[in-house]
Order: sequence, then C-alpha cells, then structure tokens
Amino acid sequence: MRLSFRLIMAIVGYIVLTVVAIIYLMPFIRSITASFMTWEQAQRMPPEWIPDPFTTRPFEQILGLKYFPVWLINSVIISASIVTAQTILASMAGFAFARVKFPGREMLFSLLLATMMMPGIVTLMPTYALFSKVGLIDNLLGIIIPGLCGASSIFLMRQYYLSMPQDLFDAARVDGCTFLKIFRHIAFPLARPALGALAIYQFLGSWNSFLGPLAILKSIEKFTLPVGLLFAFNRAWYVEYSPIIAGSTLAAAPTIIIFIIFNKYLIKGIQLTAGKR
Repeated sequence: MRLSFRLIMAIVGYIVLTVVAIIYLMPFIRSITASFMTWEQAQRMPPEWIPDPFTTRPFEQILGLKYFPVWLINSVIISASIVTAQTILASMAGFAFARVKFPGREMLFSLLLATMMMPGIVTLMPTYALFSKVGLIDNLLGIIIPGLCGASSIFLMRQYYLSMPQDLFDAARVDGCTFLKIFRHIAFPLARPALGALAIYQFLGSWNSFLGPLAILKSIEKFTLPVGLLFAFNRAWYVEYSPIIAGSTLAAAPTIIIFIIFNKYLIKGIQLTAGKR
C-alpha cells in the first residue's frame, strides 16, 4: 500500500513537471514557428502556431544584413571577455573570502552580499555618467568592464571553496605553500565544476544582455546582436517582428547548445549556492 502511494505521488509529480515544462517551452516554440511566418501572420491575435504559408524570408533578411557578422563578433568578444575575467577574478576573490583570514573579512563579505540586493537598472545611469567622463561611451570596454566580476560569482565560488576539506589546505600550509600556491595548484584545479557553472551563468547573462549595450553603444558597427536586431527592424511606424524573432532564435542557438552540453554544471551550481555558509 505504501509502495502504491509512492508510485501515485511519483506519477503526479511527473505530470505536474511535464505541464510546467510545456508552459515554459511554449514561448520558445512560438518563436520558432513565428520565424517561418510572414509578418502579417506573426502579428495576428490570437497568435497562430502553424506557418501558413511557410517561409524562410525572415532568416534571409537576418543573414542578409550587412552588419550581422559584426554584431555577432561583438557579442562573442564581450561574452568571452566577461566569462574569462569572471572565472579568474571571482575564483580568486571567492578563495580569499573562504580560506584567507584577514581583518574585516566578514564585514566586506556582508557588504558584497548587500550589493546583490541592488537591481542592475539602478546602477545604469551612474555607470553611463562615469563612462561618459572617461571616454568609454560607444566602446566595447564600456560593456566589458562592469562585467569583469560580480558579487553573485564571488558568492558561488566561496561556497565551493568552503565545501573543500580544510585538511587539504592545512597539509599544503605545513608543506610550506603560500596561499597563492594553494590557490593555483590545489583550489583552482579542483574547482572545475563550480567554474563550469559560473562560466555558463555569465555567458548566458552577457550574451543576452540588452539594456547595458543599448545605453552605452551608439555606433551601428559597435552594436551587440540583441541591440542590432532591434535597430535593424524597428521602423518609425511599426516593428517588423518576424525577422527579429528569427534573429532571436538564431541568437538563442549557442545558449541552447551550451545548456545541453553543460547542464550538469548548472545543476551543480544550484547545489553549491545551498552549501556551507
């Protein structure tokens, strides 16, 4: 009887999860089908799900844009720079907060966590005012520099380093290793699962970023892919949705591929944030 109850609950759980998954997938499915529709059909309400007629013109419009390769390269440069910097700097800071004792460590970490409560939109205008004075407006560095390190990334790495056995670090200290050598030869190589999760988080965030590039970048050749797509098909009297949706589908392809390949790291990252404090 107990086994039957558990089986029923498991079936109910799978049904609920399936329904929730379908609900979350509906916008993505809609974007794919709308990518093969004409603009007139894509804007109909209620929305239609089957392309009639089936057309590849939205993709032809996207791939035919003069600056599409430039926007793609800009997005790759920004995302790769932020991911590289975050994995190195956040890992170093996380190790310091987890394993290095220094005056004011707990207070600094509390202040760091407090910054996570501030929405990014709040700092957009001060960042713009600062960058306008130092000449970083309409410069890819104006997007890269604010993303070099983040509180959430440091918190994630700190949690992972706290989960490592203290005896491992004590043995290294007895052997004469400095904290820098411990980090370089022991902690950093063992943190690959957390680094993988961090890299995926940051790639998804920087690749899909819109408001920051929209505010900082002014020249069409400096645009990232999301901003460029809006600029290319946002007319004064209407918005041409089909090419934008098709471009968004193309832009989402790298993130989907990365998620499929490295989804175990995402799960690991969720587990890490619930670890030691």
